[in-house]
Amino acid sequence: MSRVLVVTGSMISAADPTVSGLLRRQATALRASSGPWLDIQQKAVHAELLFARELHLRSRAFRRAPYRAAVERALSPRLDPTDTPELTEVVLLGLLQAEGLEVETTTYAELSNDAALRERVLNRHEVVLASTTLLRDLSEARPLMRMLKTAKNRVVAGGALVSTLHSSWPEGEVDLLAVGYGELLVPAIGRWIASGFRELEAPEGGRLEQRGATPVLYSGTPQERSLDWLPTPDWGLAAAHHGRSFPLVHYESVRGCPYRCAFCNYPFLFDDSVFRTKSAERIARDWLAYAAQGVEVISCLDSLFTIPTKRLRELCERLIAAGSPLRWICYARADDLATGDTAELMQRAGCRVVQIGLESGSQLVLDNMNKRCSVESNARAIDRCREVGLTTLTTLVVGFPGETRGTVNETLDFLRRHPPDFYFAGCFTTRMESMPVLQPESRARFGLVTHSDGASSAPYWRHDTMSCAEVPALLREINRTLIEERVSLEGSLFYGAQLEYRGEDREALLDYQRDLLRRHPLLRLAASGVQRLLNRPLRAAAAGL
Repeated sequence: MSRVLVVTGSMISAADPTVSGLLRRQATALRASSGPWLDIQQKAVHAELLFARELHLRSRAFRRAPYRAAVERALSPRLDPTDTPELTEVVLLGLLQAEGLEVETTTYAELSNDAALRERVLNRHEVVLASTTLLRDLSEARPLMRMLKTAKNRVVAGGALVSTLHSSWPEGEVDLLAVGYGELLVPAIGRWIASGFRELEAPEGGRLEQRGATPVLYSGTPQERSLDWLPTPDWGLAAAHHGRSFPLVHYESVRGCPYRCAFCNYPFLFDDSVFRTKSAERIARDWLAYAAQGVEVISCLDSLFTIPTKRLRELCERLIAAGSPLRWICYARADDLATGDTAELMQRAGCRVVQIGLESGSQLVLDNMNKRCSVESNARAIDRCREVGLTTLTTLVVGFPGETRGTVNETLDFLRRHPPDFYFAGCFTTRMESMPVLQPESRARFGLVTHSDGASSAPYWRHDTMSCAEVPALLREINRTLIEERVSLEGSLFYGAQLEYRGEDREALLDYQRDLLRRHPLLRLAASGVQRLLNRPLRAAAAGL
């Protein structure tokens, strides 16, 4: 029986066992990057908060603080999402075993941190299936692919990054690029393995192309919009494989997206542009079966779970009729939650956290993004979720064309009036080639100029109203304003805490968050100096575009 090693993970992982290993992989990626300075500055912004947190947690002031119990509850959740394997691993485990293949799984972090493990597992597997779903660009992917390659094995790279960058992937660095639906590709890869790597044929509706020394296998796309044909990920199989159960599991019920937000390439993943969904009946059947196996929480990985609306309502009604035996987390559009009883229905059906792409408090910026929503609907959604008891986690995109100091102030004013429970603020990125904003007409409209070759996690850009060199300072200002004014909780400081967040702890957590910044002025001064130093090459790079 042929042996296959499945490797998943990312360059940065909250579950990384060693800080030194994480830093070593980061250094490798930065050396391979064609434009590292924006990425470094963004990481420095987050590092300042995380260093402040660690210093404060070790201080005498924290041990005596009235908020200590609330903070310790938040930072030690009973269910840790980093303890659950990736959905990609579980899906591939089932698909490969169905092909009669012996499968072992690991992560990039485990292999990178343990040379003995790396040598042992790579030498005993003829094939390595490398997932790029959580990798951001070629500067991250290429060093990891080289780590996996030996003189005797075949490395097959697939997943979201391959689907995005397959046309520009360097030749000869992997033995096969697999583009599209894994459920359609794995049987073809299994037959290739069984033939002793002599016969590689595309699945029905797919195609096989040779790009120099590298074959590229395309899955093609399904003929129907329904995804009910997809096999149910077998978390029982994953539990047996790892020797432990998983009370929190991941789930996927849609592929693609019917919207075309200008900063997002999700609608174009899987070499497909059609929005496809599982039915409410199928989702309910899968979830209730998981509940019967002891699963407590479903984390929905869909780009949008709240559409189609009819499907959402039917699912909620089925779960309520079954006694709402599970808690669940999902991504949602604000306008789906802003009116009617949708938010209340979701809460009754077991939903606990909704992740909302707020992006901006400026209608001008939202319109430029083609978000097809209003500031008013965003406000109603956040307020409504708080009324019914749904925890909100919102994302902010800073620097999109049209962004100015004034629009950032609009966003801050919006958040003061309608504070979400948690927020993440990030820099506008141009690393995904298929984003609508990178098409020629949008570039001309906004005066957008970029440096993007697939080898930078945060390519440089400038447009008519801002350049990337201005964003790190704005991110730092947004964080400090929201923390100092006790508006909202910064998501990375409380990673994994959203599911078990308790509203009654909100004031205590806001006090703690403000204290961890106020009590370390030397760290603030040092971070300011580092940012100024790092910003010099970033400004030069942005000006030189």
